Amino acid sequence: MSNKAFETPVEIRYRDTDSMGHVSSPVYYDYMQSAYLEYMHDLLELPKSEKLPHIMVKTSCDYISQALYGDNLVVCSRVISFGGKSFEMEHVMHIDDADRRVVANAKSVHVMFDYDKQATYPVPDAFKESVATFQETA
Repeated sequence: MSNKAFETPVEIRYRDTDSMGHVSSPVYYDYMQSAYLEYMHDLLELPKSEKLPHIMVKTSCDYISQALYGDNLVVCSRVISFGGKSFEMEHVMHIDDADRRVVANAKSVHVMFDYDKQATYPVPDAFKESVATFQETA
């Protein structure tokens, strides 16, 4: 897959921080999920009132450096691989300035899911093509 990412801006709120003054570790999972949702609703041209045709089934996050109240972040999300019924994404979170200091690297796995049938299904070629078209556009 290419290097182009979907960028989601995040303004760090005071409530995102812990007693040490930096973003609390669980909050990065919220940033990741928000970025995933923004990317997929945009990519699939679905209103936010509609469910996405996949569910998040696995997440991980590596914390690299501190982010503080008042910082602005950008979450750069991209699909990095496809499985038969799933796809994996990476989410690089960096400070929104010229240095682009990375604060966290996260990954998530998503499975295609039919809510009516309550069953998984193969990743559609049309979805793969949409991802490739977006991520390969310079």
